[in-house]
Amino acid sequence: MKRSIFKSIRTKLIVSFLVVALIPLLLLAFINKQTTEKALTDNARQALSAEAKETAHRIDEFIDGNLNAVRVEAILPGLAAYLRLPPERRNGSPEDILATETLSRLSRKDMLHIISYALLDLKGRNVLDTNTSNVGRDESGQDYFQEPLKTQLSFVSSIRQSQTIPNLVTLFFSSPVRDARGNILGVLRVTYNATSVQQLVTRETEHAGAKSLAVLLDEHYIHLAHSTTPELLFKSIVPLSPNVVAKLQREGRLPKTLTKELAINLPDLKQALDTKQPYLTTRLAATGNNELSLLAIARLEYKPWLVVFAQPITVALAPVEKQIQDALLLLAIIAGIVTIIAFAIAQLLTKPVIYLTEAVAEFTAGHLDIRVKMRSRDEIGLLARSFNSMARQLQESFETLEAKVQERTAELANANQEIIALNKKLKVDNLRLGAELNVARHIQQMILPNPDELEIDGLDIAAYMEPADEVGGDYYDVLQIDGVVTLAIGDVTGHGLESGILMLMAQTSVRTLQEIRELDPVRFLDVLNRTLYKNVQRMNSEKSLTLAILSYSEGLISISGQHEETLVVRKNGEVERIDTMDLGLPIALDDDIARFISHILIELEPGDGVVLYTDGIPEAYNIGKKQYGLKQLCEVIGQNWHKSAAEVKEAVIVDVRQHIGKQKVFDDITLLVFKRPADVTEKENFVDRIISQKICYNKGESLRNFL
Repeated sequence: MKRSIFKSIRTKLIVSFLVVALIPLLLLAFINKQTTEKALTDNARQALSAEAKETAHRIDEFIDGNLNAVRVEAILPGLAAYLRLPPERRNGSPEDILATETLSRLSRKDMLHIISYALLDLKGRNVLDTNTSNVGRDESGQDYFQEPLKTQLSFVSSIRQSQTIPNLVTLFFSSPVRDARGNILGVLRVTYNATSVQQLVTRETEHAGAKSLAVLLDEHYIHLAHSTTPELLFKSIVPLSPNVVAKLQREGRLPKTLTKELAINLPDLKQALDTKQPYLTTRLAATGNNELSLLAIARLEYKPWLVVFAQPITVALAPVEKQIQDALLLLAIIAGIVTIIAFAIAQLLTKPVIYLTEAVAEFTAGHLDIRVKMRSRDEIGLLARSFNSMARQLQESFETLEAKVQERTAELANANQEIIALNKKLKVDNLRLGAELNVARHIQQMILPNPDELEIDGLDIAAYMEPADEVGGDYYDVLQIDGVVTLAIGDVTGHGLESGILMLMAQTSVRTLQEIRELDPVRFLDVLNRTLYKNVQRMNSEKSLTLAILSYSEGLISISGQHEETLVVRKNGEVERIDTMDLGLPIALDDDIARFISHILIELEPGDGVVLYTDGIPEAYNIGKKQYGLKQLCEVIGQNWHKSAAEVKEAVIVDVRQHIGKQKVFDDITLLVFKRPADVTEKENFVDRIISQKICYNKGESLRNFL
């Protein structure tokens, strides 16, 4: 009769040992695999989503920056003066020379990406172009001409193929050109090389991880940029209708080729885009990648475009594959060890010990109270007695161990709950603080004057601001109206969102008072203080700021308000330190500071100037805890004063950076250099302007006395 292998004691022992040891490990490995896969997939989606949103944000910034630039450039006086002339008087006129030079200078600001600048008259005819071959061309049918006239706003076109230059992809920015009365005289058009968008998308893909790709789609789901497969440009993700294809081909947004060659087939992606899903898991077989991939989708604000980031799911789950390999290796080792032990024990047992083996089998099955009844005094009996003694000891040990395990498990559970609660609180606090710092940093950068505002006839002005890791409240401004240049510099106490809001309110108040021609420095700071004080009280905040206001006109500068020392630099490099402690009080600290406000007048000869700064410069520490100091700042300014304002600023910043070294920057660094060039011709005296308005100032009080 054939004997079953499972009737063998040896086999049963081996199988029992393997089952008891390996099944729990397999179950734990499976659960761990599922949990890890889900966590890694979620993390990968969040990372792709963050990169997609960041890329969309950067493209929005690119569009917004160029829209603002072309809007500002369209109001340059030389362009309006040229378009105002009759066509027959334009050629060779001073206005023609000025407009041509203006367009040429604008086109040189980014020679890598700007193809041309052009002026279009109200009929859409190209009357002036840095690419002279385009002059005389009728562009009235283009959206970049029609939309600015219709909306009276700056406009950005869709990305399209150049009609004149093969393999060139272009993007157009345009804005209406107006005269002093606001009448539209024409359109300023900028032709941009759209490969910069492709480069931006490709550059952002590098941060998304291995095998990642990024795609930019327009409103028809046509590829405008692709980080890995540029040959898909101007192909839609699904076939478009013939009418849509014909329309887009007329507009230059699709190449004039067979319709079937203008599309790939990604219906799952189209459905996700139509239903505005943020994530998708699909195969991008049409792009040459047949792996199952994770997709994240983000939308732009300024154009109806979409950014799609994709990454093979195998990349995200690579750690799981390594974990599975390690688990299988561990299981093989444990199985081998268990098999050897079971085989050795079974080999030592013989038929006379069947009874004992059965008892042992029951004991190993969990019956800890079993005992062997055997009176033999030979080796088998000794083994039986030893087994009974061992069983008794193990039973006691297991009972004690179970209680200890339960006690320890309860302690670990309590500790785990405490850790979870602390982690949640820390996460919320970190998110709140990070959001506040990001908003404050964005506010701080938004209100700073742009480079064009620093270009004032007869003056040389340069400014610099570097926010610290923990955003503070540094603020500076340069404003000009009716020949009076107003300089403002301040420092809000503390960090975070409240400081950024107070800084924004201060800038708005300064500009408002300057726009209403308020020249009385006492009333200027008094009104500003009362305005900010009431707002700070409404915010239930204790924020305040130091603020200095300087007004300059035709060689005379007025200084008022309490801030860091004002440095007046003479043309020979001599530095005069003006203490502002007696010129005011911190703003928003008290509701009435008029009696503490005063001002001083200083005459600036050609070659003289003023340097303003915040405490982030003199109080900058190096790795040895030594401050930079005001004395060092004055020395660097004096040694470089014969240079331009920009070079003086650069010399100071370089010296401060060398002093700081690898030390962390704890406060914002702000510097404003105001210099009167040596060849300035005086046209009017600022004192006469003040006397003509019959304003009298007193350090003890601020009154307006009309003589």
